[in-house]
Amino acid sequence: RKRRKLLIVFSVFVLVLLGLYLLRHPLLRSCATFLITEDTLQKADAIFVLSGGGYDRGNEAVKVFKQGYAPVIICTGGLLAKELKTLNIDTLESDLTAANLRRQQVPDSNIVELRYGTSTHEESDTILGYCKQHGFKRVIIVSSKLHTRRVNSVFRKKLLAANIELVLHGASSSSFDEMHWWQSEDGLIAVNNE
Repeated sequence: RKRRKLLIVFSVFVLVLLGLYLLRHPLLRSCATFLITEDTLQKADAIFVLSGGGYDRGNEAVKVFKQGYAPVIICTGGLLAKELKTLNIDTLESDLTAANLRRQQVPDSNIVELRYGTSTHEESDTILGYCKQHGFKRVIIVSSKLHTRRVNSVFRKKLLAANIELVLHGASSSSFDEMHWWQSEDGLIAVNNE
């Protein structure tokens, strides 16, 4: 009798493991779809590009800008770009993003650098202050796709309380496919960090 119960428990355990294995790709993809939350693009007063991904986020901001959704791109970030420190170059993440915009022929008159913010929370305070100072009513915020849920949780209520509408937009990674994040070390790190 006891042996039969153990056999049933073991069989159920094996079936569950087999089911998880067979469903691994949809389950892993669901992690990405949970983390990615975006709004439909709308015309806005400005596009803010959050720091920490000046290449991918900057590229996406340029696409949105060239489609005419906003007249200005504002780059945030007060952290030094670590990779450039090895070359003894002290450049802020906001400067790198702005350089990427200029490389893609965005005119200087359409670029603003806010050299503040070392975290999503600090950037949200900086952006909120800038929006209030300039009377913005709707802004597009560009971050990496897998960061959008966190950005949404930090920004949306804060901006809404100031009567500023948030349009959240994600930039795809150039180093991995978000829907297959587990196949890349960069993807594994990105999901783990979220």
